[in-house]
Amino acid sequence: MTVLLSCLAYLAGAVFLAGSVFRAAKYARTPVPLRWELYPIPRGAAGQIRYTLAEILLLRGVWQHNRKLWFRTWPFHSGIYLCAVSLVSLAAGFARFSEWAALAGLTLLLAGASALLVARIFDPALKPYTSPADFFNLGWFAAAAGIPLASFALELAAPATVWRAVLTFHPVPPLAAAGVVLASLLVAYIPFTHMVHFVAKYFAYHKVRWDDRPDAAVAAQLLYTPHWSAPHVGADDAKTWAEVAGASPSTEKKS
Repeated sequence: MTVLLSCLAYLAGAVFLAGSVFRAAKYARTPVPLRWELYPIPRGAAGQIRYTLAEILLLRGVWQHNRKLWFRTWPFHSGIYLCAVSLVSLAAGFARFSEWAALAGLTLLLAGASALLVARIFDPALKPYTSPADFFNLGWFAAAAGIPLASFALELAAPATVWRAVLTFHPVPPLAAAGVVLASLLVAYIPFTHMVHFVAKYFAYHKVRWDDRPDAAVAAQLLYTPHWSAPHVGADDAKTWAEVAGASPSTEKKS
């Protein structure tokens, strides 16, 4: 059982990495997006890094546009980040820091997932955007965070210590093992859901919002000939997209 649990953890990590790379490659091959020309665009690598870190770590956009949701989703995301930091610091040998990061991360993750779950159930503004998968995913996150905390309280199994044992093929208590199974399966599941937006974020910013360079692919598409019959488009099966887009509606009507 110990070997199976450890193998599951390593396999889940491999699936997560492979799935994330697959999604990134898929996004990179998508057709040229429409430009989202919202300015100002952060200039230079330093400016873009600062902007991206503020979005990732502080969820600045949510804070600015949906303050009520921010108080629910920021603990959720921060909990995920701290759990990831805990694993990295564990591998680096910072055992004490890893334990504190794991406990703080699991607590924030449980609080955030529970708060988001309650909001999905009771907030009328969120109901049009809520599907059964949202309840399933948030419940899974809450369980994956709550069971290790319960194991810490009942079995005195510190989360980082549990993962050190699992990754080195040592046994762990039953409740802790259940938490490892839930977390491993969740990690393997994430890249194949909409929760993979952490991969899409790079493309959303760097390829849609910020990429204002002339694009040869866009120039080529402007030479296509539209065949729409709607009068307001002004297509006559001969004009290119560039001609249609560049024509003045008032001029076209007079002629």
